Amino acid sequence: MTSTMFIVFFVFLVLMALLSSGGEFVMRARVAKTDPKDKIAWWRRGGDEVVAAYQELFPHSHLPLLRRFTFLLTIVWAAAILVCIFWKSR
Repeated sequence: MTSTMFIVFFVFLVLMALLSSGGEFVMRARVAKTDPKDKIAWWRRGGDEVVAAYQELFPHSHLPLLRRFTFLLTIVWAAAILVCIFWKSR
């Protein structure tokens, strides 16, 4: 029972990480595509700077919101895993 629960949580965390990384990649690619003089620099900049530029260029996109949601959901699931592990170890 415990190993099945851990596997489900772990798979969910991996899927959330892939979704978050994919969203980050798409945002960086779209921002780099719109800035013809400085394409390489967008791949080296921080995530907050990329999100701010992305929201400026694409104001009606839901991708930054999805990125924040997956981050917070990953944190909540990780906390749930820790609580379950500590609860089962008692």
